[in-house]
Amino acid sequence: MQMQNKDIQALGPAVNELWDSLSRCGLPVHSLLADQGGRILLEQYKAPYGPQDLHRMFSITKSFCSLAVGFLLDEGKLSLDDRITDYFPEYCQNPDRPIHPWLEAMTIRHMLSMETCYSSTTYKADMGKNWVESFFTTAPSHRSGQIFQYDTSSSHTLAALVKKLSGKGVLDYLREKCLDSLGFSKAAYLITDPFDAEMGGSGLMALPMDLLKTGRFCMDTILRGEGVFADYLGGHLVIFGVILVQIVERAETVHLLLVLDQRAVLRFQLVHLGFQILILLGQLLHALEPVFLFRQP
Repeated sequence: MQMQNKDIQALGPAVNELWDSLSRCGLPVHSLLADQGGRILLEQYKAPYGPQDLHRMFSITKSFCSLAVGFLLDEGKLSLDDRITDYFPEYCQNPDRPIHPWLEAMTIRHMLSMETCYSSTTYKADMGKNWVESFFTTAPSHRSGQIFQYDTSSSHTLAALVKKLSGKGVLDYLREKCLDSLGFSKAAYLITDPFDAEMGGSGLMALPMDLLKTGRFCMDTILRGEGVFADYLGGHLVIFGVILVQIVERAETVHLLLVLDQRAVLRFQLVHLGFQILILLGQLLHALEPVFLFRQP
């Protein structure tokens, strides 16, 4: 306990220094929240935003879809090596449009690791057509499981899979499994696409504190290391801490959340250095005005 208190004392000033640096740099940071061992080290918001303002969390939504898949795995309702086409026969059994073998070989594991057979988000080619269906009708560009290629339609389809297997939307299913017990905001929700499917790749509307609570839950589950779900999380999250960083749409929105374990004091200096680099990068992006999206792999 004494060592833990020393850790918190050492991290507290460093996290505050990080907030001060972010505030001075001109990058439009909406919030910075930090937690160590279940104790909040820092909770800061930049006006006009505050703790009760829902934010669209964009690609952090993908992590919530991944959590839901992990719980379905724990329940035995799926295997990570299942082929996704087996779950969507309505889009895959048209004799006039046979399924490409590269698509047929795609597994849920490939989708979670962004190793699909597509080089870009499938529904963006024609957003007036069914977004989930596009995942099964777009021509593949390469074999699944070969390379990492960012694909938001993969997570969008996984959200549809969660609905198929649980009978609930992603957040409703997760509320039942863990979010309600964490005190996750009742007002949080997922935006739907034009065809009423939840936008599993970018539609989460939630509070920054909701993300911190979820990050702490994931860290504690990993540290306990018991069961199928813990093993699943342990294979997908960095073991010294969960770091969620998001910069979206011309660097206009930034949320930083740190969830650290008890061994992270020295390594926080590396994290801090990384954020200094992030600040410089953000300033550059803001000056050049491109559209960028960063996410936790």
